[in-house]
Amino acid sequence: MTRAAEELAYRIRWRAADVHPGSHRSRVAGSGEEFRGVVPLAVGRDARRIDLRASVADPFGRPWVREFRQRSRIPVVLLADLSRSMRFTGSVERFELTARFARALARGAFRRGDPFGFIGCDGAVRRELLLPPTLSRHAGEHVARQLRDLAVQGAAREASAQGLVQATRWLPRQRSLVFVVSDLYFDMALFEKMLKQLAQHEVVVVLLADSLERAPPARWGLVRLADLENARERLVFLHPGLADRLAAAQQARHAGAAQMARRHGASLLVAQDGLNLAALARHFLARGGT
Repeated sequence: MTRAAEELAYRIRWRAADVHPGSHRSRVAGSGEEFRGVVPLAVGRDARRIDLRASVADPFGRPWVREFRQRSRIPVVLLADLSRSMRFTGSVERFELTARFARALARGAFRRGDPFGFIGCDGAVRRELLLPPTLSRHAGEHVARQLRDLAVQGAAREASAQGLVQATRWLPRQRSLVFVVSDLYFDMALFEKMLKQLAQHEVVVVLLADSLERAPPARWGLVRLADLENARERLVFLHPGLADRLAAAQQARHAGAAQMARRHGASLLVAQDGLNLAALARHFLARGGT
């Protein structure tokens, strides 16, 4: 599959509550194939589904009908970290990966009949980038184009990712599937606060990692290291012990973030040096659902 035609397949394990028809199992009564039970005609209101056995057995002579659950749609939202560290270019360009992910996710949502929305954040929610959940076929291309334009503009407006905890007000009120794309180069207290605020939704964090962050280009000598979030640099003498500590610290950070995500009912998937959409899809396929 070419990148222009990439799409992300996903499933949910919970029942949707949207009254609009879609492709996911739901709690909503309607024209579906999943039998829910029998109810009095006054409740079910569809005489075409009369249940003769239940009607005959009713001591009051009330007609009963079979009720089914329809399949419904769910909102799918991409919450993207656009802070300064996301502009880092190592093995890959993170903004380009985010644009590619947005396009693939929007295409997958369109195929399933789900509305796709986008929220971009740095120190605040970038309102000019907001895309409310839409069924437009071209939503992903629109978001990808905006992200590429933003990357061309140069330095980020703000270094922090505080906007991630302000995004709740822009999310749908009903339970949604929310993907968070970030490098997680911010305080873990902020990460936990974000997870708490997103508790009503199913959250999948896609951590964009780069091998050049864990493995310095050299193990000996003077190197200039930069803080990816505040852009400050310092000159350090690199030796094998320091290089190993840097790599271990990065690994421990990822493990701690994954543990925190699980504690709040979220999933964390690491995308190392690029996006493997097939591996992301396997995460959903392995756990079942619709």
